[in-house]
Amino acid sequence: MKTFLCTAPKFGLLFSVVCLSLQAAPVAAADAGSGTYVGSIGSQRVSLSFKDVYAFRAEDSGKKQVTMVILSESPMDKKAMTAALKKGRNVMALSSGPFFDKTAFVQLEIDQSGEVRDLYLFKPPGSNLNLSGIGKSTVKVNTAKRVEGQFSSADKNASGEARKFDLRFAADLADIGVPVEK
Repeated sequence: MKTFLCTAPKFGLLFSVVCLSLQAAPVAAADAGSGTYVGSIGSQRVSLSFKDVYAFRAEDSGKKQVTMVILSESPMDKKAMTAALKKGRNVMALSSGPFFDKTAFVQLEIDQSGEVRDLYLFKPPGSNLNLSGIGKSTVKVNTAKRVEGQFSSADKNASGEARKFDLRFAADLADIGVPVEK
């Protein structure tokens, strides 16, 4: 019969090996998107909070790959969005579906160097804002599989009203096959 003292060191060694193997195991990074916009869209003053993120690859008109990041106010049906992009082979496939009928979203176009080239903001039922050449982007990861970064801007619109973006994102890119047409 074994005593507890004889089995305790073996249990301790087993526990240590399990702990070390768990520390060494790669952990997939979680998708996270958040941010705010405070400003005007057309004549409407708004304050929006974004809570979900979706990202994929597209080709611009010069056939260069860009990363598209979408942040939305409410959860997105990512599986249906991926299917629409695979089928439609064009970024516009997302605008023709029910994906953003009832929720505000912001779409960022990020070039290969990590700069945000274009920002499109939509708020139902039909208000939108398209901006380029503003703000500061810090994109830490921009690979064929993942994008992570942030975008911020604090400026004034043409009427002199203050507007502010503060957007953060980290997401695996959706597997849509070859990049879709932008």
